[in-house]
Amino acid sequence: MLRSALLAKLGVHSDLKKSKMSKSSASGVAKKITETSRKVKSKKASFEEEIQALETKYRMNAQLTQKAVEGIITLTSANPKLKNKLFDNEQFPLFIQINSIKVPKGNSRIARIPLKHSLLTPDSEVCLIVPDVKGVPNKDHEEHLEHYKKLLSSKSVTCIKKVMTFHEFRTEYGTFELKSRLVELYDAFLVDGKISGKTVKNCGKIFYQKRKIPTAVKLHVTKLKEHIEQALKKTSLYLHTKGDSFMVQIGHSKMVEKEIVENIFYLVKGLDKEFPGGFINIRNLNLCSFRGITFPIYTTLKNKNHLTIPKNMNESPTVIKEETDELSTRINSGVIVKAT
Repeated sequence: MLRSALLAKLGVHSDLKKSKMSKSSASGVAKKITETSRKVKSKKASFEEEIQALETKYRMNAQLTQKAVEGIITLTSANPKLKNKLFDNEQFPLFIQINSIKVPKGNSRIARIPLKHSLLTPDSEVCLIVPDVKGVPNKDHEEHLEHYKKLLSSKSVTCIKKVMTFHEFRTEYGTFELKSRLVELYDAFLVDGKISGKTVKNCGKIFYQKRKIPTAVKLHVTKLKEHIEQALKKTSLYLHTKGDSFMVQIGHSKMVEKEIVENIFYLVKGLDKEFPGGFINIRNLNLCSFRGITFPIYTTLKNKNHLTIPKNMNESPTVIKEETDELSTRINSGVIVKAT
């Protein structure tokens, strides 16, 4: 008792308490850091395992793919004919050229394949096309925009540079020249899923040529920010039926080379689901930039006679209904006509 009172008078007891508290708080912080590092390590390990599984499944080598990425960036950057002529700030896109074994049949469509890393940079500008607000006249343009700007702000979405109503898009950008200007103003386009179909129909040829067809998003989801970020990680692949060659962007020269490799493997996984006939219908995968600089990263000698002709998956099947009618040659009798 006397000892504790004496220590309290001297202020030693409070210092001891503070030191104990600081030690306990420090240990708590250390535990949190350890747990976080463990989660990061486990996540990294699981991702590396995923890449290894993709290597085995599709018979591709990540190290050789990375060497191809390094080589094409070096050669393209060193080309005096291309340097400072085609690329802004010496940044240029990288593509994967896909050659199919058999040409698909059916209707053309756009496949949007999620990548590991976004093709956009922090400085990229994104345009969001939205439907008109119900009950608000078209002439009250600012009221429509204010509604959606408040929605984006409440969800902490900051990557949208421009919000445009479909009425504005359809009426003010009706000609090819105006659409050409619009497509150059922004690096990517998003559209509310409710108006995605009619928006894509109004985009015109220039949006396909620039690979900037708007990606559909849902504006009323709970986690809107994460939803938009995932949408901006998708790359568009135009699946036509006019030949066996297709092109899709998977990166650009300003990205880390490992990120480009990871995007390639994510693309391959997506092709297995989206490409007509799946990955088994792919003859070659070539990494390429401009002016014919290509590096092969996958090829197969599979016999095309072992494959059936694939169809684009969005082709709606024809439904043939049975027809019932009266039979004129018999009283109170009917006939059912079926397709054969």
